[in-house]
Amino acid sequence: MEKHAKVVVIGGGVVGCSILFHLAKFGLKNCILLERKELTSGSSWHAAGNVHVISNDPNISRLMAYTIRLYKEIEETSGHSTGFKPSGGFYLASNEIWADYLKRERSKARYMGLDQE
Repeated sequence: MEKHAKVVVIGGGVVGCSILFHLAKFGLKNCILLERKELTSGSSWHAAGNVHVISNDPNISRLMAYTIRLYKEIEETSGHSTGFKPSGGFYLASNEIWADYLKRERSKARYMGLDQE
């Protein structure tokens, strides 16, 4: 194990792994990640696959859209599968209020360039 590092990332969950990936992507060297068990075996594992793009907060929507693109980039960069398989989803409106809400959400998705029907 290295004795010195410029950056030490503690925790190999989705956030820690993302931080280390981005540090390397932007050229920072001599960085290590410390994890007490297996990578993404904690909370990240329990939330696996829960990536929703549309949110009431446009910043969260942009972050989630970036996350989906990032999974593809990681696979292309590393040559390994992340196991992420976007499957989509659907919502049903049970009344006019929900129907109007879903129409607004569809407009947001179109604005963000997301596939939707």
